[in-house]
Amino acid sequence: MNLSEIILEKIKTLHKGKEQAIKRKKLLSWCQYWHEPSLTDRELRNIYCQLPVISSEAGIFWPIRKEELDEFEEYCRKKALPLFIRVKMVMEKHEHLRAGIQKELF
Repeated sequence: MNLSEIILEKIKTLHKGKEQAIKRKKLLSWCQYWHEPSLTDRELRNIYCQLPVISSEAGIFWPIRKEELDEFEEYCRKKALPLFIRVKMVMEKHEHLRAGIQKELF
């Protein structure tokens, strides 16, 4: 089993529902102690964002109720729209780069 599968199995087995969520720092410590001493926080986030688990202020957990899924969906939607608006604004401001046109620097 690779680390991703090990993390998924741990969460599915021991962290079912929001009440049993594991904090990211605790999961990172567990991974570093048992499996991957050099694992960074960013690498851990990259792993669990590819897994069908929920991450929230409560921690990371395997959902067991519809309400948990609904809450997660709402949280993601609130983040997605501002991100989309920001990307659109930056892309429009720098359209010359996207078109391959170099503006004068001075």
